[in-house]
Amino acid sequence: MKNSIQIIFLFLSISMYSQGPWTKEKGKFYTQLSFTTIPSYNEFFGNPDYEIQGNITDNTMQIYGEYGLTNTTTLLVNIPLKLISIDNLKYIDPTIDCVGDCSETINKNRNSLGNIEIGVKHNFYKKDWLLSGQFSVEGNTGSFDENQELEQVMMLLPLLLYS
Repeated sequence: MKNSIQIIFLFLSISMYSQGPWTKEKGKFYTQLSFTTIPSYNEFFGNPDYEIQGNITDNTMQIYGEYGLTNTTTLLVNIPLKLISIDNLKYIDPTIDCVGDCSETINKNRNSLGNIEIGVKHNFYKKDWLLSGQFSVEGNTGSFDENQELEQVMMLLPLLLYS
C-alpha cells in the first residue's frame, strides 16, 4: 500500500512539472517570460528552523521557450536570472578565532544566472490520446559564495507525459 501511494505521488509530481504532452509544429515556437519573488525573509525553514541576522530577498526573472524541431520533437530551453538582495546580514567568519563582536554587516545585491535547463520532448502517439516523453538536462551555473568552489552538478530529468 505504501509503495502504491509513493508511485501515485511520483506521477502527480511529474505531471505538475511538465508542460503537457503537446509538441510544437516544425518551425513554430512558444516563449514565456515570468517573474517570481520570495519577499524579504530572515529564516530558513527546515528541521530545525534557522534564523539569520538580516534579510534576504530572492527574485527570479525567467524565460522559457519551446521550438518545434519536427512535428513530433520539440526543443525546450529555460533560462532563469536570479536577483538576490542581502540586507544588514550579520556574518561571523567561522575560520577566525576572535574575542568580542567579530561580526561583519553585509549588504549586497547580486544578479546571476540560475540553473539553465535544456531538453527535448518527443511525441510517440497522437490519436485518441497523447503520449510523449521528455528528457532534460539542468546545469548548475553558480554558487552562493564566490570564495567557495562548489562542484558543478548536472541533473537529468526524464518524463513520460500523457493526456
